[in-house]
Amino acid sequence: MIYRRQRKQYIFAIFLAVVAVINLLFFFILTRPSQAEYANLQAEIGQLQKQIKNSSQYFTERAKIADKLGDFEQDKNALLAKYLVPRQQGYSEIQGKLNAILVKSGVKYTGIRYNLNPETQAGLNALSIVVPVEGNYTNVVNFIRELENSETFFLITAINLERTTLQEPGRPAALVNTASAGGAVSLSLTLETFFYQ
Repeated sequence: MIYRRQRKQYIFAIFLAVVAVINLLFFFILTRPSQAEYANLQAEIGQLQKQIKNSSQYFTERAKIADKLGDFEQDKNALLAKYLVPRQQGYSEIQGKLNAILVKSGVKYTGIRYNLNPETQAGLNALSIVVPVEGNYTNVVNFIRELENSETFFLITAINLERTTLQEPGRPAALVNTASAGGAVSLSLTLETFFYQ
């Protein structure tokens, strides 16, 4: 009987061992995919956190740009007021500034022609100005320099140049070296400036 009892205990122990091994196998079979899924979820969480960080940096940069764009209109208006002429004051102000530059540089001028482009582009009207000037080389260079340094924006779009000599009354014209003798230069400048509205 003891033998039978021991045998039953061995069978029961073997049965329990087999059940434990099967349970252990089922545990690994069932938890392996969930562990892999857990690792994938952790990796996705890490990626999402990186995306959140990048998105917050992106939105911070966009907020800075939006702040700068908020100042854009004010900066644009300051730039226009500093370098361009308002449309209402237009011709009279441009003519006054241009005449002052012409007188200051000491060149002779005749028949300034203005041509306003009526089409507005980006809130600006282009004004084309043709200025025929004549004077010695130094004065003409000073005139161009004064245009470049003017507070009003003048863009030189074309220069048509002819070399001439200043002649004294009663004397025939003689060809001279412009640079050494300060020979006369006759040119036609095409300028462009803009009116803002």
